[in-house]
Formats: sequence, C-alpha cells, structure tokens
Amino acid sequence: MPIAWRVVVLALAGIYSPALAEMARVWWTNTYAGHGMFVPLFSALLVWMDRDRIRAAAGRGDPAGMLVILLGLGLLALGSWADSVILQGLSVVVAVAGIVLWGFGARCLRRAAFPVGFLLFMVPLPRPIVDAVTLDLQLFVARFAGATLELLDIPVHQDGLLIVLPAVTLQVAEACNGLRFLMALLVLTVAFAQVTQRSLLRKLVLVGSAIPIAILANAVRIAVIAIAVYYIGPKAASGFIHNIIGKAVWALTLIPLIALAFMLRRVPKRSAISSQLSASDDGNGRSPRIGPAGPSEAEG
Repeated sequence: MPIAWRVVVLALAGIYSPALAEMARVWWTNTYAGHGMFVPLFSALLVWMDRDRIRAAAGRGDPAGMLVILLGLGLLALGSWADSVILQGLSVVVAVAGIVLWGFGARCLRRAAFPVGFLLFMVPLPRPIVDAVTLDLQLFVARFAGATLELLDIPVHQDGLLIVLPAVTLQVAEACNGLRFLMALLVLTVAFAQVTQRSLLRKLVLVGSAIPIAILANAVRIAVIAIAVYYIGPKAASGFIHNIIGKAVWALTLIPLIALAFMLRRVPKRSAISSQLSASDDGNGRSPRIGPAGPSEAEG
C-alpha cells in the first residue's frame, strides 16, 4: 500500500473524528438513530464475508478518488457550518468511497459498493420525515389495539390516541410510533437480504416486506400491552412486563422474514425455468403432450 494513501487515511481519520464523535452522541441520545451504532459493524462484516472477491478486484488506484474525497470534505465543512449531523454522515460515506477508489480502483469500488453504501443507514432520520409519519403511525396503532381488544370482548373505548380501559386510560405516545423498531428491522433486513438473496428483485421484495411487518408487529406489541394492562394492571404498561413483551414481539418478527427469505431462495429463476423447458423439448421443436396418445402414436 502506498505511503501517501496511508498518510491520507490517517489525516482523514483525524479530520473526521469530531464528526464521528457527534454521530456517536446522536446514536446514543436520539430515539430514532440508535440503530446507527451497529451499521459500521454490519458493513465491516459484509466486507469480511466478501473479502476474497473484493481483494481480487483490487487494482491500480484511480486519481479521481481524490476528487471524491475532496467532495466529502466539502460536505463535512458544510455540515459543520450548518450543524447538520446528516450532512456530516453523508460526507463520511462519500469520503470512504473516495478512499477505496483512489487506493484500489473503480473495479474494487464496484465490488465493495454495497458495504460502502450500507453506511448511509448510520445517518439519523431527518426530523421532517419523523414528524410527517408519526401521527399516522400512532393512530394506526391505537385503532389496531382497540379493534383487537373489542375482538377479545375486552371493554374498551378508543378515542384518537387514547385507549380507554375500565381501570386505566392508555395514550399511544410518540415513542410508540414504531419508527425505532422499523429502522432497526430495516437495517437488519437489508444486510440479511444481501447475504441470502442473489437477484436484485428478490432483495427488494425481502427488504420491502420488512416495512409492513415492522408496522404490524409494533401494533401487535401495543395491543398485547393493552391486554396485559387489562388483566394484570397498570404496571404492565411499563417496566419488566412492557420490556418482555417488546423483546418477544421483536423475536417473533424475525420468523416471517426468515421464512420469506427461504421461500425466495427456493423460487427458480426465469432463466432456469426456460432451460428446463428447452431440455424437455422432444428434439423436433415440439414439446411432449400430456394425455392419451392418438392412434398413430399408439400404433407407431
């Protein structure tokens, strides 16, 4: 590895250390950014799993990588000036891409594109997105819980975000919107899809399924907590019981995703189906017929 490349990497590590420290603080304090601390670990794991092909793709560095690094530094400066953790996080991804391109070439960057791009998930959700979907998610959760309790003949009145039970009234707070759960599951599913699925379409199907599954699972979690409150008491709405229900629902949520991944793996590709149909040809351009043979065929 050229000494100049190592010097630049060390210099960038020092330049980016305040931004990385700020991102770590956001991961620790922001409700919707906690998943970010696991993203670099997942990305490193993906690189390690594909290390042989990435190493084989490494070649002569491309000078254009330095321009990409400078673009990342520009984003970092803009993010620092605007006090934007999102821009600073984006600049990290751009700088990493530039380092790979400059040190190992475009072919290696293409090979490592997924783990590098995966780092985008460490950037916290913009607050406008959170504000735009929070109320709708809260209302869905409250209505789902109310309908579930009514189905179980539990006396309940659901009014907006309120779930009114005989002994206590529960309010679906912003923390119950499920976005934290959704983002964590989405990050995990993206990495899982990359490892288990070969075609882009199947990866998109698996990742796309994580969104409704996470929303429904969060609604089930709130409904189960409301049921526990009815039978056990208000203490079930927080503390040990609340946490156990959340962890149990999280674990159960993985089952349909794993099952779907297994099913997608077993679905044959269209090209494979075409090859099987071609192989079943009778050699004269005709496919064999199913049914009783005609007179000429029976006697023939």
